[in-house]
Amino acid sequence: MYLRAETIAAMYRRRWDIEVFFRFLKQGMNFSHFLSLNENGIQIVLYMTLIVAMLIMIYKQENEIGYKTAKRRMVIEIQELIIAIAALQSGGDLSKVNLPGT
Repeated sequence: MYLRAETIAAMYRRRWDIEVFFRFLKQGMNFSHFLSLNENGIQIVLYMTLIVAMLIMIYKQENEIGYKTAKRRMVIEIQELIIAIAALQSGGDLSKVNLPGT
């Protein structure tokens, strides 16, 4: 099979993009091991990871901050939101809700 040099170069560039993408998933999103061993479970975790990555990127862009700062702030804001929802659901008595750290 004969391939032109331009085709091979384009394929190599795409390969490198894929390598960078997987490095981002492993290092940036802590996607280093599978939580499930079946194909459906792996797909679900991968899709959830990608959705969170996109939300972090949007948060980063909207707040004009770095990626690590956006990730850290988003975690804090989500934790605060969970506690606020739990407080509303429990009528203000957080001892009725089983939250870590409360």
